[in-house]
Amino acid sequence: MIELTDKQASVLKQGYPVRVFVPELGEDVVVVLAAQRESTESVLQETLDEIREKAAFSELGRRAAVSWMKENPF
Repeated sequence: MIELTDKQASVLKQGYPVRVFVPELGEDVVVVLAAQRESTESVLQETLDEIREKAAFSELGRRAAVSWMKENPF
């Protein structure tokens, strides 16, 4: 079980992540509130969706340009 100090709990309540050493694992873990993680995940998913959409439009543009160049040689 992870135990937090009062200061760590206060930082979490403010919406910030907290780094905690877990002896059973022998390393640090980062603790965040579930709502904060879900919010971050949502923003990241929206960003990834936008990147994929832009990449798809870019590919369509590239294909159109290649097609036009084949049909209209210089």
